[in-house]
Amino acid sequence: MKLPIINHALDLVIKGQTHHVTCTDVFDGGCGFYFDALFPKAPRRKLTVGAQCASPELGRNSLADFASYPKRDTKTVRFFIPKW
Repeated sequence: MKLPIINHALDLVIKGQTHHVTCTDVFDGGCGFYFDALFPKAPRRKLTVGAQCASPELGRNSLADFASYPKRDTKTVRFFIPKW
């Protein structure tokens, strides 16, 4: 598993749809890593806690879980990647 690189583009597959995002922050959350993804425009559907997405750039079979919207806008989304 690789971690996203800050200020680099990343493809996220959410509910079968590919979204091109930019990683804005990565940090260690203890049992996993959190990363913030900036979408070019707000996703049409609101994500719910636990929704999973895949990213080919992070490795095969790597999944990230939706964690929260860390800012008031809906363009920035925080995801969680477990360490195991």
